[in-house]
Amino acid sequence: MSYLVLARKCRPQVFEEVLGQGHVTRTLQNALKTNRTAHAYLFSGPRGVGKTTVARILAKALNCQEGPTPVPCNRCVSCQEITQGISLDVQEIDGASNRGIDDIRELRESIKYLPARSRYKIYIIDEVHMLTGEAFNALLKTLEEPPRHALFIFATTELNKVPLTIYSRCQVFHFRRVALNAVVDHLKTLCAREGVEADERALRLIAKQAEGSVRDSLSLLDQILAFSPEEITEEKVQEILGFVDRRIINDTAWAVLENDGKRLLSRIAEVYEFGYDLKQFLRDLVDYLRNLLLIQLDAGEGSPADFTPEELAEMREKAGKVSPEVLEEVLHFLVRAEGELRRAPQPRLALEMTLLRAARIKEFVPVEEVLERLERTKEASSDNGKGKTSSFSAPPQVREEEPFYSNPSPSPRIARPEFEGEREGSSKGDPFPREKFLEFVRSRYLPLAAYLSHGVPRWAEDNLLEWDFREEPFQLRLLEANGNQKKLEDLVREFFRREIRVVCLGEDKKAAKANKKSDLPSPRGKRLSIQTVLTQPQIKDLIDIFQAEVAEIRLPQER
Repeated sequence: MSYLVLARKCRPQVFEEVLGQGHVTRTLQNALKTNRTAHAYLFSGPRGVGKTTVARILAKALNCQEGPTPVPCNRCVSCQEITQGISLDVQEIDGASNRGIDDIRELRESIKYLPARSRYKIYIIDEVHMLTGEAFNALLKTLEEPPRHALFIFATTELNKVPLTIYSRCQVFHFRRVALNAVVDHLKTLCAREGVEADERALRLIAKQAEGSVRDSLSLLDQILAFSPEEITEEKVQEILGFVDRRIINDTAWAVLENDGKRLLSRIAEVYEFGYDLKQFLRDLVDYLRNLLLIQLDAGEGSPADFTPEELAEMREKAGKVSPEVLEEVLHFLVRAEGELRRAPQPRLALEMTLLRAARIKEFVPVEEVLERLERTKEASSDNGKGKTSSFSAPPQVREEEPFYSNPSPSPRIARPEFEGEREGSSKGDPFPREKFLEFVRSRYLPLAAYLSHGVPRWAEDNLLEWDFREEPFQLRLLEANGNQKKLEDLVREFFRREIRVVCLGEDKKAAKANKKSDLPSPRGKRLSIQTVLTQPQIKDLIDIFQAEVAEIRLPQER
């Protein structure tokens, strides 16, 4: 073909032309100046950042007729043959297709012979990590003690797959991703050389999509030049490469931060109708929010390098409307949601639900605040002493009978009847010391105090104490079900230091039988009544903290 793509046409021919790898090129040039070149090099890094290009330049520098020199002439026969890829003494081997032990055996046989024309025989093996284990083992001895005229240059994108035995025999250089601004400047230079007018925003979009790969950026530029040979604008780049308009991304991000569900769904529908990739749209949204967070945290001037100065000024102006904590929570949520979106059978629905939930993050109460409110409620409960108990008051024996509720939402709290101390019989005039007695019971047996706190005590006779549970029949059944009647009489006798008979009053037998069927959990899975659940102090405390209501009751075995 007569046409040569930009990635090949504009390939660097000397070390100074290599973008963003100064730490590598400077070291190699100094090694050439001082005649300290190694017999084996290993270049690692992302795709399209110059590993094979630097390997070719190093081969030219070593075999140049004016060399070894840090600046190859590119005019001699050796330099031109290496540039064209036809040199007999510089062999480029694809490690992915020549990966077996037989290929390495052939290499070991050919390496014995002197170079045909050049100073060194150089083997450049690309994607060296693709070689088999047997091929690596066959290469070890030759790599450790190669002939004086031989030199190896390995390139790989996955350094972790290269055996340590190979790694330790090479000088290793790590290639970096090229900075976005450097790629943009390089694209500007190429467009000017090609006589094409290019908008800086359009070039930034190309450089951002390339993700630090110079080769990828040149391939994208080639594609866009085929679409629009005379002028490159942001709209044309978005059209040909399928990018979402940045204004849509910005508006969607602020719809999330401002909890505007209607605008959010409208933007998602617009993106879907245009046929954009929803996963890429979510990644662009996360990238915008990340840049907004960097601006808020003042993480260096110009950290979000893919924005123009006007866009940065607008983002700084808006950044004060949302706290960094909210941004961090939204980002954390969306990053985790990316994996779910990739696996979702309905990506649009998954994206809508994800962004709507992210928009409500500001409404969530922090865990620290919930714990603080819970602690205040517990302190108020202990100070009040009006029959409230902590959430740990239920005994282990009735754990399976504790109700479970779900789907909380705001609801008014049911008030508990207060005790009005009344004394009958021979001790008329003195109220029953309810609070002191309950405190005494708590010190002896906490669960019993929890049950008693729901009843009203009164003297029937001098030696007869009635504990009225007619307002709280459920607590009476719990008390009787665990054999606490005898414990209560013993504690009363110990507290008053005399023989006193205790009678617990509840509903009549007919009503009790009906309530027992409806209130107490049974093996058949009968439901507890909401009214009964609301009388429990644990439930009341939770309702206060979470502003909730009991909407449904499930037994433990039904969870």
